[in-house]
Amino acid sequence: MMKEHEFDPTNAETLEQFRKIPAFSSLDEEMIQEVVRMSRMRKYEPGELIIREGDYDARVFFLVKGDLRITVKGVEVGSIRRLGDIFGEMGIIDGSPRSASIEAMSPTLCVAVDASLFDRQTAKDTFTVQAILYRVFCEVLAVRLREMDKKLSELTAQKG
Repeated sequence: MMKEHEFDPTNAETLEQFRKIPAFSSLDEEMIQEVVRMSRMRKYEPGELIIREGDYDARVFFLVKGDLRITVKGVEVGSIRRLGDIFGEMGIIDGSPRSASIEAMSPTLCVAVDASLFDRQTAKDTFTVQAILYRVFCEVLAVRLREMDKKLSELTAQKG
């Protein structure tokens, strides 16, 4: 069963752990603390769903440890395994339902950032944290788009 824990935004060890996640490594102390306040550590057991295709929610996840399977309509389409890998960002960007399911295949730790908490921040803090997360999202989506372009090019070459 998924377990969730709050972080202490003033704890030096917690802040140092966040710095190990590539998306947060360049943030200053104040911004790291702001992200920590909006985050929870979630622990999943093998077989547990982290995201269910078709659901709506306002969380984006950063993998700390584990092996995740991505499925669309029950068909495996990928995996997530690296520290700091981000998932769940597309629903945050456009408010659409989850386009895939993400399942823990091994004991898994994730940082879950609740984007709905942006509404409770000051305008300056909200803008800064959103800018950071959207920059991360853009980098991730650019990499995924390049990979998809390469796959489409390979498929087109095979047909021709």
